[in-house]
Amino acid sequence: MSGPAGTGPAPVAGAGTSPLERATRLSPDDPFPEELLDLSLEHLQILHSRICRQLELEYLTDPAGGHPVTLDRAHELQIEFTSRLLR
Repeated sequence: MSGPAGTGPAPVAGAGTSPLERATRLSPDDPFPEELLDLSLEHLQILHSRICRQLELEYLTDPAGGHPVTLDRAHELQIEFTSRLLR
């Protein structure tokens, strides 16, 4: 399932799921903090968990794999976790 040519995978945010299930994920359309440095470790871990759940859904529902926005967010979080380990 792909979006229009050249736009990447089709959105899967609300694909027949309950509001609670959607609240445990962070779709590409949901807001994402501009500055991860300002987040506490606990909030960073929650955000990471929601991104991982979203990626899992995307890989399960789209043969093309994870949405580019979700993949970028996961990468940003990994960089922030690594930088906190090095401090």
